[in-house]
Amino acid sequence: MFGQLGSFDEAFSESHVEPVRSGASRLRKRKTIKQITTFWSANALAIPVIGLIAASLVAQGLRGVMPIFQLRLYKLPIPGLAAMKNYQGFDKFDIAILMSLLLFGLVSCLWCRIFTELSGHGTISDQRIKNPIIFYLLTSIAGIIIGVDALIFFTGLLAAEAGWGETPWFVAPVATLLWVSILAILGWYHSDYHHSNIL
Repeated sequence: MFGQLGSFDEAFSESHVEPVRSGASRLRKRKTIKQITTFWSANALAIPVIGLIAASLVAQGLRGVMPIFQLRLYKLPIPGLAAMKNYQGFDKFDIAILMSLLLFGLVSCLWCRIFTELSGHGTISDQRIKNPIIFYLLTSIAGIIIGVDALIFFTGLLAAEAGWGETPWFVAPVATLLWVSILAILGWYHSDYHHSNIL
């Protein structure tokens, strides 16, 4: 009986329990050349198009929200930027275009992080029980940034619609929802690619 008890204790001792892999300690399998090529080809096609939309409509929204974003880049006190004034087209680049592209990258990364957490590969969702203040603070900041980006896009779309003539009232809300969905899909695609090979 004592022999059986000893073997029972050994079976459930810490030395025999397989550690749970989480985060960076999880095993990864190599991606195939096809997976890598497909991922980067899709990015090469999608990101320039989405970035162009951001650099036009989101930038227009930024100009409408704060006039400071209308400042030309060549007027900034940064060495080398003054040369942009001598090139046609580049002299029209303003802070709004730069900030819209940065906002596009930030929101895309936020969506990627959100889907990483939802798929169980992140560490922020663990804070909900351990440290709920940090969890709700981070999720609130992410929600505010995504909401502000959508609002700026909506503002830029309204400004662009002014030159289109009469358009139905639902065009701007539907287009804004489509914009948010596109960024969410881009974030999901990146999250899925980076974590699909985790065993």
